[in-house]
Amino acid sequence: MPLKPTSPVEVAPHLTSRHALRVRFCETDLMGIVHHAGYLGYFEVGRVEWLRQRGVSYLEWATRGFHLPVVEARLRYRKPARFDDLITIETTCAETTRVTVRFRYRVLRGAELLCEGETRLACVGDDLAPKRFPEDVTRVLLSPEVGAEPPPAPPCAPTAR
Repeated sequence: MPLKPTSPVEVAPHLTSRHALRVRFCETDLMGIVHHAGYLGYFEVGRVEWLRQRGVSYLEWATRGFHLPVVEARLRYRKPARFDDLITIETTCAETTRVTVRFRYRVLRGAELLCEGETRLACVGDDLAPKRFPEDVTRVLLSPEVGAEPPPAPPCAPTAR
């Protein structure tokens, strides 16, 4: 199945977060470019920071007895990143079910797309058996960044008076 291009209009804008970092020398190969496996690490940074920007530490969830292992990953490389490049990892919570969450990523150097992809993570307990997301976790997965403006109400939703 081909990877569909990610687009900020496919999901609510408040479900996207950005995190900037500089490419470290140890992430590059003999050609001086980021090794292809390094982008999965960038995706992980994006996910962890996405949660942090919503007031959650992944460690908090792990201590409560549920974990989010990656069960599927797709990447499409567009252009190479090099040592000392300032890149931005754009992470979007694209889909949630009762037991999985899908994140989409874009790795950018300025406006230039370097890599795009997605991961699907499953919610499992300490015994590694699938389990439903707790209700408060589902709320986090649908929430904006802490301190960000809440998403606008749908046009037909009643407004509070």
